[in-house]
Amino acid sequence: MWHRFWASRWCVPALVLLGMLLMAPAMNIGLVADDYIHWSIMTGQMHNAQPGSHWGLFTFFDGDPAHNQALKDSGRLIWWGSNDLRLSFWRPLSEMSLWLDYRFWPDSPLLMHVHNLLWYGLLVYMLSRLYRQLDPDADPAVSRLATWLFAGNVMHVFAVAWLSARNQMISGVLLALSLCAFHAWRQGRGVKHAWWAAVTLAVGLLTAEAAIATVGYMVAYVVTMERGRSLWSRALALLPFVLIVLVWKAVHSHMGYGSFASPAYIDPASHLPRFAQSLVLRLPALMMAQWFGASTGVFEQLPHPTQVAYAVTAIVVLSGLGLLIHRLGALVSPLVRFYLLGSLFVLVPACATLTMDRLVLNSNIGMSGFLAIVLCHVWARRDQFKGWLLGGAKWVLYAMAAIHLVLFPVASLASSVLLKGLLWPTTVGEPTSLPDARQLKAAHLILVNPPAAELVYYYPLARTFAGMANPQSMQALATGNKAMTLTRVDEATLDLALPEGIKSTMARDEVTQPFKVGDTATMGAIHVEVLAVTTPGQLPSKVRFHFPASMNDPQWQFYAWKDTGYAPFELPAVGQSVHLDAVDLGKMVAGRLKGK
Repeated sequence: MWHRFWASRWCVPALVLLGMLLMAPAMNIGLVADDYIHWSIMTGQMHNAQPGSHWGLFTFFDGDPAHNQALKDSGRLIWWGSNDLRLSFWRPLSEMSLWLDYRFWPDSPLLMHVHNLLWYGLLVYMLSRLYRQLDPDADPAVSRLATWLFAGNVMHVFAVAWLSARNQMISGVLLALSLCAFHAWRQGRGVKHAWWAAVTLAVGLLTAEAAIATVGYMVAYVVTMERGRSLWSRALALLPFVLIVLVWKAVHSHMGYGSFASPAYIDPASHLPRFAQSLVLRLPALMMAQWFGASTGVFEQLPHPTQVAYAVTAIVVLSGLGLLIHRLGALVSPLVRFYLLGSLFVLVPACATLTMDRLVLNSNIGMSGFLAIVLCHVWARRDQFKGWLLGGAKWVLYAMAAIHLVLFPVASLASSVLLKGLLWPTTVGEPTSLPDARQLKAAHLILVNPPAAELVYYYPLARTFAGMANPQSMQALATGNKAMTLTRVDEATLDLALPEGIKSTMARDEVTQPFKVGDTATMGAIHVEVLAVTTPGQLPSKVRFHFPASMNDPQWQFYAWKDTGYAPFELPAVGQSVHLDAVDLGKMVAGRLKGK
């Protein structure tokens, strides 16, 4: 029965539909993070036009010190953010996709999410075509198994659900089109396919930087699938596509796009040593997420020694798995080596940014093809693998099959159902727990310990979307994920001590721009001075805030995080101190999941 299903013409449509159904419950999450920026721009409440972009939907910081200072004055950029911070991405075709949402269903986030879901369905379908085209003589069950492995992968849930990540699905569709055309060209079916591969690559680069993955797969293709051809002919085949990427990069940089001074996005072209360090740590973490579902969500928050230990452990585990697969004889096919090598190449540029599960989407194209061939190879020869070594290796692969064929789809459905509850505390709960400005006399809110201070960037936008009025500024003193002590020095001076230091995940790269004692910053009328830094790390561990008037002045109102929301905070008396424990993020999320 199962064989007939895998061979039937209804199999691929069923797999596409099933993959979409697994993701469908997450379509109710509403707007998240960057989505609020897009809503503000598309509804005319904010203007952010950039070179080559009518809307500038993916420019968050443009690197202009004056603009960044204005954001610090409002509180949207934290005081420890770099004055030179640039996070700006050129994705004009993805912007057009979002424009369609606001043109035809501007008041329906649900339909916007359905738009995302349709792109995912198209991506799964296009990959089914790619898998079959790459191996037309094999049993159709292999390509369809690869399609299911991709469609049901739990790592894709947030990429499908988040409106701002739609560019990943669109670029994935174009990647599949480009690889199909590249393969047809290399199989001698005409130069028109080479042109089509080049066009779809160029269009993909105007959709998302992730389209660079296309060239990674092309390199893997000529290395593994064309062993009989000369190195020169293979290099010439790649040259036009490499030139397209280089031209795109030159134009991209000339117009001012890219990243600078942020640990979240490292430009390999300008910070190669920094990128190399990131690659060593992040690549194993992403591969563990890809192969075992070990989410990378907390990896960036781990202390550096723990990250190193995790990376070493991951390398040992993954190397052991690779040796077992090799021992079972599953790496003899050029196609299986193409899939494996391509999936690795694609993860390299992904290491330029923070580890996020959604970053493995393009790499999973190769991984799904690789795993499908390996599992079919082992199953077809299962009676030959006996003894403690081969028999044990066979059962390890059975366990991998159970993880990817059963646990991942079940986890996809569960994640889709729970996603709104998991995201609500940070996307809606935090900003809306602060009172409406129409109910306040204060012009400035001081947030003592926001759970994630850099997310204050979205607070005014999320509150406006919810129909709330904003004060002139909402300033964060520090991030609340670490314990801190506040000391009232005098009426207008407040000292803040965090023994572990204030670490940025987005707004400042402390490796290239470390803090030192005596550094200063301003956030509006408040002057900030760094009194001490950690060793090593050069993170601010003691900071002094000088207010222009008494902190008891009605223009200031202080709020601290308590349980699942902000509450008014009473400052200590002059000469006194107060200790605040680290925010319990788990309690915050659990409260929401229980309906509190």
